[in-house]
Amino acid sequence: MDTERNKLAYVPFTLDYKNYKTNSRGEKKILVTADKTHIIIFGEVEGYTISTPEDGKETFEVDAGEKEVVVAKYEKNVTPTPTRTPTATVTATPKTTPTATPTATVTVTSTPQTTTIPWQMFHYNSQHRGQSHNNGPHSNNLKWKYTQSDIDDGSLPNSMGVDSDGNLYVTAGNKLLAINSDGVLKWSNDIGGTGGTAISSDESIIYAVGKDNLYAFTSSGDKLWSFTEPTDNIFGEPNVGPDGTIYIGSWDTYVYAVNSDGSLKWKYQTDGSIAPLASPTLSNDGGTIYVGSGDRNKDVGGTLYALNSDGTLKWKVANIDSARVSGAVVGSDGTIYATGSGKVHAFDENGNKQWESGKDTASSLAPSLSSDGTLYVGTSDGKVYAIDSSNGITKWYYQTGANPDYTGDPKDPQYGVLATIVIGADGILYVGAMDGVMRAMDKNGTVLWTYQTGKNINENCPAIGPDGTLYFSSVDKYIYAIKDE
Repeated sequence: MDTERNKLAYVPFTLDYKNYKTNSRGEKKILVTADKTHIIIFGEVEGYTISTPEDGKETFEVDAGEKEVVVAKYEKNVTPTPTRTPTATVTATPKTTPTATPTATVTVTSTPQTTTIPWQMFHYNSQHRGQSHNNGPHSNNLKWKYTQSDIDDGSLPNSMGVDSDGNLYVTAGNKLLAINSDGVLKWSNDIGGTGGTAISSDESIIYAVGKDNLYAFTSSGDKLWSFTEPTDNIFGEPNVGPDGTIYIGSWDTYVYAVNSDGSLKWKYQTDGSIAPLASPTLSNDGGTIYVGSGDRNKDVGGTLYALNSDGTLKWKVANIDSARVSGAVVGSDGTIYATGSGKVHAFDENGNKQWESGKDTASSLAPSLSSDGTLYVGTSDGKVYAIDSSNGITKWYYQTGANPDYTGDPKDPQYGVLATIVIGADGILYVGAMDGVMRAMDKNGTVLWTYQTGKNINENCPAIGPDGTLYFSSVDKYIYAIKDE
């Protein structure tokens, strides 16, 4: 909210040369408008600036085969209220405009952020794209680091959530911790383990996975309920649907849907175990739940499931991986990107395979999807791959360093990008690796800065706060906050 009591909403539009309509004069045009109560302001687009139009409209041309990403800011005069949900609305209206002998088609796709919470859950949002609506740090300046005496090797800090006030929620030391933006502990609660966290859409409830239980606490730390089925294997990363349903996977082969009051809504049994980082992923409308499973020891290959919101099977694709499908991401067009111990796969909303990566990426983590259509995935051999999401072709890869503490057989893995990659709104990606280094990289794979921790960065998901702070943890038992001075 600015000093003129305006509420602001920033929304990226992808302008893609695909479908167009021709009027009687042979004109073709993309027209993006705001409604009458808003002002539209456009920024940089591929090296040139679009000025603010007085009538709130702007037109664009996109060359055949090309895509442009435009960031528009919408302003509306409102009376401030306690809610954190922007009241601005956005419309994207295709219309026709002159172009020179087009050979392809043009469409406008509006891709608004699915959450206004800085970092709601594992991999940012319910679609797990991993790209924040805030920029991350452009330098390696340490803001603070936090640890406590009861954090041991079996209860290292896990994936994080960040609310609109900059409070960090993370499990560590078998507790759920609430840490404010200055690195001061606000409260903690014993949950007996260290799984993932998630924040309700109104930011009033914090969900955390501990030992065999899913817990719900108020944002001030009061326990509301805990959920456990007759199993001792509930852990992983919770996902929160638009209706408040919480989804969680388990080693016991089940996907659980839990009501906001802690009661069981439904459960669905898959053919194999669901890995800790295979958090259920939701479609853009929240009506379909995607989850991967598998079990190499039982000769159950990796399978991707699509479940309806009532827990019935919509479709499944079996044996797409030798071991298990460990992570999935849903793009703004509904495409599902899934990884496992082998390749990256792309499926449409009906389960039809679109492509698979041309080489084994040996990843057990969900890829991250940038607004420019690039998938980023880390691998167990220490590489970061940038993959074109439209065809699966590798754009580039970067090799990280070896684990400095490794003392085992040289034939065993000494490398690895085993923490998920996160992306700032400006496209900068943040990569933690087994060499203990957090790297900031641009979209071309150039390293912009590094920060060396005390040990490897392993199996957690960093987060970006509302002020641009990057939060991540290391096996050295510290939680780090990096922010520009």
